[in-house]
Amino acid sequence: MKRFLWGLLLLLCVQVPSVQAGDEERKLEAVFIGRFASYIEWPARPRERFVITLLDDNPFGSLLDDLYRDKRIHNKPIELRYANRLDQVGETDALFITLSSSAARAAAIDHAQRNGILTISEAKGFAESGGIIQLDFIEQKARIKINHAAALKSGLRIGAPLLSIATVLRGDKP
Repeated sequence: MKRFLWGLLLLLCVQVPSVQAGDEERKLEAVFIGRFASYIEWPARPRERFVITLLDDNPFGSLLDDLYRDKRIHNKPIELRYANRLDQVGETDALFITLSSSAARAAAIDHAQRNGILTISEAKGFAESGGIIQLDFIEQKARIKINHAAALKSGLRIGAPLLSIATVLRGDKP
């Protein structure tokens, strides 16, 4: 019994750092959403607010609300919206997509391209399937993949500082 308890204690100690690392990754991801947007140029829009919408799940809890309260992107106050379905998205500037279905993601990407919306996701293959920014964490390091052709198709221009730190897909090839 004593061995079992020591083994359980050891297992718990090993698991705690990975949970903390996951929390840190989520915080970085939340910060990146705003940072990415600050390096994107949108077509002129007469909106008073910069709108970020999360489509499907909200993996951030209250983190985004806390982080972006009283902050601005492109001199506009940030408004956060949460949508469970694509038809609830409305006018938005940036769309963080957590949809697990590839068909639903494809529909969201198509909607975003037609409406000049920046798309961001951590889904594998997101950039290759037409999404603009894919964010991965590999061994606790952020990896950014940008589909430059998809951004241009959406009418968005990505600044050189962001392109310089990312793997850039141009057309069909990285």
